[in-house]
Amino acid sequence: MESNKFDSNNPFFAFMGGLADVAIVNILFILCSLPVVTAGASMAAKYAALRKMQEGSMNSALRCFFWEFQACLKNSLSAWLAQFLTGCLLIFDLMFVTRAENHWFWHIIGMVLGCLFLLWMMVSSYLFPAAVYKGRTVREAVRESFLLAVRNLPYTLVMMIVNAIPALCFWFGGFFLALAVPVYLVAGFGAGAYLNTMLMRRCTGMAGES
Repeated sequence: MESNKFDSNNPFFAFMGGLADVAIVNILFILCSLPVVTAGASMAAKYAALRKMQEGSMNSALRCFFWEFQACLKNSLSAWLAQFLTGCLLIFDLMFVTRAENHWFWHIIGMVLGCLFLLWMMVSSYLFPAAVYKGRTVREAVRESFLLAVRNLPYTLVMMIVNAIPALCFWFGGFFLALAVPVYLVAGFGAGAYLNTMLMRRCTGMAGES
């Protein structure tokens, strides 16, 4: 009976093993995102690895992540650049509008930009996590991501909140940032992606997307 305490099927060791895999995927995601242009492939690989982990088909987090990363690198580049540049432009415009004079014109512009940014977040929730860019043009991938986001709106809203936590911690700064940085450096991005992957697997039509 004593030997069973260290059995890999033991719930405690299974949990710790899963947590270690999430941390490995998290660290690999951060490292592979540092060149910026590879961040799209890194994000797609993170979600693909965690999806296989939940399905029980991942033997090694390290090998699985890099296999997916190499498979996604070429196809993800154009979609990632479009997403990244559009997001930067919207954030810059929002920052400009919030510092503009207090006038009804700028209030309307701010609301329009806010709606566009929400749409951007909705599309971003599926573009790489669901790998809808594969085999599609950027326009087709964005359209498919938007349709998935609208079709599964309750799940999408939860995913958007999960994705926004690091930005909110940065926005509030100080205490929240000090708490968030070590967590996200170790496992935060992986844990958020793990939760989002669970939600996506519940979405209609998500089965088989990879």
